[in-house]
Amino acid sequence: MSPIPDNNFVFLDKQGKRWPRFRLFILISSVIVFLCSVVFVQSLFVMSQLHLPPSIQKLKERLKVLQKKESLLQAVTKKPLWLEFSRASQTGQKQAKSGAKSQPPVNTLKRICLGFYAGWDPNSFSSLQAHADQLTHVCPEWLTMEDGTGTLISRPDRTVQTIAQKKGIVLLPLLSNLTKDNWQPEAVEGVANGPEDRQFRFVLNLMAELETAGAGGVVIDWGQVDPTYKDNVTRLLQRISASLHEKKMELWLRVPMGLELKVFDIEALSANVDRFIAVLHDENSETDQPGPIASQDWFDGWLDAVIAYGKPSQWIVELGLYGYDWASGEKKAETISFADAMTRAGRAGLQTNEVTSPAYNPNFSYTDAGVEHTVWFLDVATFANQLKSALNLDVGGIAIFQLGSEDPSIWTTLQMNPFDINSEFLAKISDLKSSGATQVGTGEFLSIEDSRSDGTRNLKIDSSGRITETYEKFPSYLTVSHQGEGKEDEVAITFDDGPDPEWTVPILDILKAKGVKASFFMVGLQMEKHPGLVQRIVQEGHEIGVHTYTHPNLALVSEERAKIELNATQRLIETITGRSTILFRPPYNADSRPSSPSEILPLKLAQDMGYLTVTEDIDPEDWEMPGVDVILERIKQSRRLGGNIILLHDAGGDRHQTVEVLPQIIDYILARGDQVVSLSKLLGEPPEALMPIVQPDQHPVTRLVSGSGFRVYHVVAIFLWSFMIVATILVVLRTIAVTVLALLQQRHAAGSPKTSFSPSLCVLIAAYNEEAVIAKTLQSVLTTTYSGDISVWVVDDGSTDKTAGVVESFFGKDHRVHLIQQSNKGKAMALRSGLESVTSDIVVMLDADTQFQPDTLQRLVQPLLDKKVAAVSGHAKVGNLRKFIARCQSLEYICGFNLDRQAYHYLNCITVVPGAVSALRKSAIIQAGGISTDTLAEDTDLTLSLHREGFRIAYVSDALAFTEAPETIATLAKQRFRWAFGTIQCLWKHRDMVLNSQFKALGYFSLPSIWFFQVLLVAIAPVIDALVIGSLLLGMSSPSLYAYFGIFLLMDFLLAALACLMEHEPLRQAWLTIPMRFVYRPMLSWVIWKALIKAAKGALVSWGKLDRTASVT
Repeated sequence: MSPIPDNNFVFLDKQGKRWPRFRLFILISSVIVFLCSVVFVQSLFVMSQLHLPPSIQKLKERLKVLQKKESLLQAVTKKPLWLEFSRASQTGQKQAKSGAKSQPPVNTLKRICLGFYAGWDPNSFSSLQAHADQLTHVCPEWLTMEDGTGTLISRPDRTVQTIAQKKGIVLLPLLSNLTKDNWQPEAVEGVANGPEDRQFRFVLNLMAELETAGAGGVVIDWGQVDPTYKDNVTRLLQRISASLHEKKMELWLRVPMGLELKVFDIEALSANVDRFIAVLHDENSETDQPGPIASQDWFDGWLDAVIAYGKPSQWIVELGLYGYDWASGEKKAETISFADAMTRAGRAGLQTNEVTSPAYNPNFSYTDAGVEHTVWFLDVATFANQLKSALNLDVGGIAIFQLGSEDPSIWTTLQMNPFDINSEFLAKISDLKSSGATQVGTGEFLSIEDSRSDGTRNLKIDSSGRITETYEKFPSYLTVSHQGEGKEDEVAITFDDGPDPEWTVPILDILKAKGVKASFFMVGLQMEKHPGLVQRIVQEGHEIGVHTYTHPNLALVSEERAKIELNATQRLIETITGRSTILFRPPYNADSRPSSPSEILPLKLAQDMGYLTVTEDIDPEDWEMPGVDVILERIKQSRRLGGNIILLHDAGGDRHQTVEVLPQIIDYILARGDQVVSLSKLLGEPPEALMPIVQPDQHPVTRLVSGSGFRVYHVVAIFLWSFMIVATILVVLRTIAVTVLALLQQRHAAGSPKTSFSPSLCVLIAAYNEEAVIAKTLQSVLTTTYSGDISVWVVDDGSTDKTAGVVESFFGKDHRVHLIQQSNKGKAMALRSGLESVTSDIVVMLDADTQFQPDTLQRLVQPLLDKKVAAVSGHAKVGNLRKFIARCQSLEYICGFNLDRQAYHYLNCITVVPGAVSALRKSAIIQAGGISTDTLAEDTDLTLSLHREGFRIAYVSDALAFTEAPETIATLAKQRFRWAFGTIQCLWKHRDMVLNSQFKALGYFSLPSIWFFQVLLVAIAPVIDALVIGSLLLGMSSPSLYAYFGIFLLMDFLLAALACLMEHEPLRQAWLTIPMRFVYRPMLSWVIWKALIKAAKGALVSWGKLDRTASVT
């Protein structure tokens, strides 16, 4: 063999200069990266200096109390229409007025209490949750008749069903013909006047929906139906009643006061309808002139009129608990809650407000930005007065319209006797607590004011026995202020979730062709991917707003993350466009009337950072892809109701319907005589106020680092994603290739003729402190069935234990066993010494802890019959399976080593003939330069050197050898570090063989596989795992990331399962690939990094020694 050169250890820095220089480079680079990272992270935490324009001012500065004593604040005298419907003279049952009785009728306080529930209002749900125990029935808005063919739209709410079931409340869904605040009389008329089969199908569908919901019946609310169809409507109701009664359900009918009462034949229906609900409010509706909502005389008059029909106990009196805000010049009043009314009065500066006869309805006036407003509302005083009137007539119960908008004190009133009013009673219902949220103003630009405080009012009893009140201090609530309503003909188009080249580009082309501007609320991740699109949007005159960086639900994340989401997006906008923006829209929550904490908190946080929240009032829900015609029709309906900010989406899924309908939307708006405007024009501000230019001298270093940081982040993100895609593809391809090649080799081996080649051979064992295992190893070799001559050479490499003594005492008389002793020089030198001493050309090498099967030697040497074969690898298996770590290694040996070697044998590209079980030609070893000492992986180095000489390397799967594997993480890490460092040394030493056509499959397949799959991929595996775990912890789920991670796991499992099947091992071992991914693989990554650092350091790495447990069985 060739002489050993001095100081030839691969990666050894003989002069010791590499590591100091490398450390200096790392130190300088780390400092620069650290400082830039600090500045970059600081830019994410230090808020941008955003300034709201002057028009976005506090509500107190806009609202002014208006002291009026004109007719608007007086109860408007009207002809008592109820007299036309009164039957008092016929029944003789006209009851005394409400103040006449001093005691309630029997069971007054245990009657029906129905609550109307609005699923679109979070306050309604909160009220239901809080007061379910005081309700007997609940009526959610679930069922809608949408056309005259009997189509029934159902929108059940499982939460309400659960509450009703838990509290024992009877569920009575509302069946109406109200769509988008518009009555659809044709929906009822088409069924009532239609053929029998249409009515039959309608009733059948209705019953199915009610039974599915577990309902106790239905409440019918049909509005604006033509009274000429009265008889047909009556017959339809009677049919519905018959079907309900068959199923032990009830029919309740909501009866409006006024001329609409004519559509219902109350007398005829009294035998079919279980309960009539008298709608005793809306004396002046939202489309009327301002006036009382339910003045006391109006209430009593209508109540007396309708109670004469049927039985009094058949009637449920519906009490209104809401308000109307009429703005001068507007066609329709705004429906407001009690809390809304309190807020407007208090913010306008109203000091006191007295409520007395004749209306007994509270009211006030104020101005908002010069526009006169008149407010009438209902509260606990009106409730108590009307409740007393109703119970005085012994009605069946009451209904509350509606849950969520009520004065909270009514619930206290329901617990008391309204016929026993005293100072204690009045004190209990006079509280004005500032709970919940209120809405003030009009428009979709929102600001939050939080200056909560309680109010006070004084309630008294007047001479008629009714309650009067004086509001002395109005409570202050968490208030949502609305602004920027714009002109009647102004409409803004907005897009969320972009940009996305597939959809944003055609949208921009359409906007450009139509000559209109839009606003884009963009996601930071999308902007980062497509900065050119962001620049185009701004250059073409469109406005942009913040829609967070990763599109989370801000109500579900921490405040710190929410701030980073907004600020990171802002910094990215500044970097790309040179402008900032004050516009913000929260993901998943563009509701124009936020009321729940989950809706308001993100808005308050954004406002504190200087943002102006923009919501919408025209949402066609294009993301559902309901169809182009449906999207357009939804927009038309909302526009007719006065909506003027359209919400569409230009990313986040398939948006081809949005692109297709956009030209039609613009044409529709223009055809109406409207104009498409920007948000800034809608607000009445110049564009620069919403998107100010970033000053060039504003923190130039921060801007430079921030911009560079996002670019670096983008490059790194793109690289990681690209790498994951490429790695996934390569893993799949390699798995397929190895599987196919291994199966081909297995088939080839099965078809090869059996030989009985038995040359003279020498067994060579290098031993260092192997006292515990050497005897078993020698015994397994000597008890072989091999028919040829063998000799065993043990090289004791300076052992400090009794290794040599064990060899001599047990095998000293066996002439086949030879002991060579030398000072400790390392395994490679021990093998060189032994190789110089052996007398046969065929040399079998094994480790001192490895045990052969009786037929291992015979099987192992068979390929050497071919003179072109220089080395043969046997099949190493783990012999100690008692610990989890050892079992993991066993699976690794099965699928990671032996399966690969079968595939590599087929292509003659085996990279390592392991020292644990191998047979070699001594002459070939000498020709290849002998066993080198310049790497820790002398077996890999020798194998690659043999390839250089043109020899073939073979693998015999049935030449079994059982070796002892480390049983703890510490010993395994020690062993694998030696393997990893040695492998990297060999890869570097023989780097010229990679992609070298001279070495065919070795250069193009197996060696590149080691570089990529065993070094690079193992090294970065923790990064991929960290991405997955981080995304789970932060809620930043990515289906693609999980898919790639899942594919890696699946390929590992499939490869392990195949290897187990091929080697007849239990298939259950394959499941170890899952825990190995999270326990075993991180350790391998660590040793790879340690090996790479040692290589860079240029240090001399020694072999090391593992303690033997002699646990191979």
